[in-house]
Amino acid sequence: MELFDSHAHYDDEKFDADREEILSEIYNLGVTKLISAGYSLASSKKAIEIAEKHDFIYTTCGISPNDIPNTEEELEQQLKELEGLLSTSKKIVAIGEIGLDYYWNKENKELQKQAFIKQIQLANKYNLPIVIHTRDAIMDTLIILKETQPAVRPGMFHCCPLNIELVKEALKLGFYISFCRTSNI
Repeated sequence: MELFDSHAHYDDEKFDADREEILSEIYNLGVTKLISAGYSLASSKKAIEIAEKHDFIYTTCGISPNDIPNTEEELEQQLKELEGLLSTSKKIVAIGEIGLDYYWNKENKELQKQAFIKQIQLANKYNLPIVIHTRDAIMDTLIILKETQPAVRPGMFHCCPLNIELVKEALKLGFYISFCRTSNI
């Protein structure tokens, strides 16, 4: 049986000591495709590095709402760097994880919205799907996706609260929904 892991963070430093052994074991257990997901500029660069070493690994690149910088100027600089990554790596299969998170970050909602919209625009420019993280921001997420900046190629709601209206609307827009197992279960 072949398995596809659509979202993993093997760029995390906790894998530094034995990353290659773990990736080899995962592959040998039947995971024949894997997406190492970026969530910040640094993690996106590391995810690309890992993906380029392995034929079965691909990556997403993006700046999550929990990793956006503090100012518009810093955000613009990071978005330029992100676009540079998009134009140089063939292993990038989506923009993400991007979106809105008002649970952890209530004070920078407008900057989160700007980052989300601009990354959707990058995805549209490069004809890539998006991977969305949304938490306590359902209405703003849907408004952006439906009215402000629709995605040309919908992707996946990766971090998605179990909200029936959000799931219905996301499915209408063509997105896949990810339901993740947490370490508490």
